[in-house]
Amino acid sequence: MIATESKAMFTNKKTVTVTVKLFSGLANGSTLTGHDPGKGTPVQVKDGTRLKKLVSQVGLRNISSIVYLIDGERASLWSRLRDGNEVMCLKPSSGG
Repeated sequence: MIATESKAMFTNKKTVTVTVKLFSGLANGSTLTGHDPGKGTPVQVKDGTRLKKLVSQVGLRNISSIVYLIDGERASLWSRLRDGNEVMCLKPSSGG
């Protein structure tokens, strides 16, 4: 009985909405149409989805050269997403 309960716990993940904001021209190569970086685009994912899957879902390439922030905090591609998260993606820049 415990095995059935734990299996149900992992298979019934609810769908949540996160807001994706793409900066530094990243929207040009994405699947998000009409993206406004100031407002972001709501995207639905399963609760606990890793950032890497979301990035793939929105069509970003060269994912290792992008900086990710979740709710203003630096995040890794292995970070898990929760309802209401704001995900910001940008290319690092250099200058002098």
